[in-house]
Amino acid sequence: MEDKTVLSAEEVDAELPSLPGWNRDGIVISKNFVMANFADITNFLNHLVQAITTANHHPDFSLDTGSRTIAVSLTTYSEKAVTRADVDFARTLNDWSPGS
Repeated sequence: MEDKTVLSAEEVDAELPSLPGWNRDGIVISKNFVMANFADITNFLNHLVQAITTANHHPDFSLDTGSRTIAVSLTTYSEKAVTRADVDFARTLNDWSPGS
């Protein structure tokens, strides 16, 4: 079950050092995942879909095939804020590694 506890900007900023690559812009945290090849893109997207299904949390994401980059943005729209669910989801995405 999602933990929609709203985090202050300071609380989010305190979490970011443990989330390599993630940045905060207002009420959104985001990261660009750059892949080495299309096999990694496929594996990461499978990981992303599994994370969405498991957490029932729905990030915004896009794929740029030219640069092999998947951009992911997280916010909890119902709370108009970054929540514990967003931070937990970011951590899950960061757990992915090529070949996993």
